Amino acid sequence: MKSFVEKGNKLASECIKETGVKNELLEEAKKGIISEDPAFKAFTYCFFKKIGIVGEDGVLNRDVAIAKLPSGVDKSEAEKLLDSCKSKTGKDAVDTVFEIFKCYQQGTKSHIMFAS
Repeated sequence: MKSFVEKGNKLASECIKETGVKNELLEEAKKGIISEDPAFKAFTYCFFKKIGIVGEDGVLNRDVAIAKLPSGVDKSEAEKLLDSCKSKTGKDAVDTVFEIFKCYQQGTKSHIMFAS
């Protein structure tokens, strides 16, 4: 069975191909710099949908999100943050997922790593 990191990298690669997002935008996201670029928004939706954190409709599956947190992340802090971010909405599913992601990133010290 593949490790979570290997699976994450594979899914990130698939979403990079599907969305055409620039690698620089992903590198910046690792540092907490979030781009409003449409391809980055599409990538965020694609990645979180493929790992099961959101559905087709952009609704957050909180339990899956908590279960997929990397070790070392304070789960109770993440739960509070996800609870406060899950009601964020956008003009469509892609935008909604991006708004949830942005809310989470702004509230945490441990930024989400899409790929290594």
